[in-house]
Formats: sequence, structure tokens, C-alpha cells
Amino acid sequence: MIYVVAQFCCIIFLIVNADFSQLGYSAWSLLLIGWVVGVLAVFNMQIGNLNILPKLKTNHQLITHGIYRYIRHPMYTSLILQALAMVFSNPKIVQWLVYFTLIVVLFLKSKKEEMYLRKGFKDYASYQKKTDRFLPFL
Repeated sequence: MIYVVAQFCCIIFLIVNADFSQLGYSAWSLLLIGWVVGVLAVFNMQIGNLNILPKLKTNHQLITHGIYRYIRHPMYTSLILQALAMVFSNPKIVQWLVYFTLIVVLFLKSKKEEMYLRKGFKDYASYQKKTDRFLPFL
């Protein structure tokens, strides 16, 4: 639960302190790409799988198609990209610190989530070897 609270605190801080009038083309591109990645993630995922807590739900299914074929945590990728755009709109040191805190929180949350996924799905370890955590092809 601490990861979820920290995640939302970081996101809210970045939104409140963003200066959307200062967004350039690159920042708008990051927002758009992040939004598309997020929509694809929700579209590819079974709604019953959606959970903000890093644990499995009853009847949880492992999704490995669509965007999940390349990225294990595309919703986190979406947040990382959109948050970066918000930092670019108001690039003060505190925004960068909150942004890097968000990345650490999402990394730790994904590690915990993957622990549950490895226990719940015997194929998860091989899926991990074929995909990247947040950014594909790195």
C-alpha cells in the first residue's frame, strides 16, 4: 500500500506543479506517447486484472499479447513518460527529485508485483526473459 500512496503523491505533486502553457513539442509528444501506451495497456489487459495494488486478484490472468509482448509494465511506462513531460514544463530541482522518486517507487512496486506473478504463473520467468520492464529494446 505504501507504494501506491507514494506513487499517487508523486503524480499529484507533478500535476499540480506542471506549467502546461510551457509544454513544447517534445513534452506534448511524451504526453501523447504516454497516453497511447496507457490506453493500449488497458485495452490489452483484461479489466478483471486491473489492480492498483501490487498483488494478484482472484482469477488473475497473465497477459502477454499486444503491448505486453514488449513491456511487462506498460502502465508504469505511461506514467513515467507523462510525468517526464510535466517535469519539462517546470524543470525545477524539486520536480526532478519527485520524478526520480516516482521512478524508484514504480521500480520497487514492479519488483513486488513480479514476485507475486512468478508465484502465480509458472511461465512468468520465461516471459520476463523475453520482455523489458518499462522500456522496450533497451
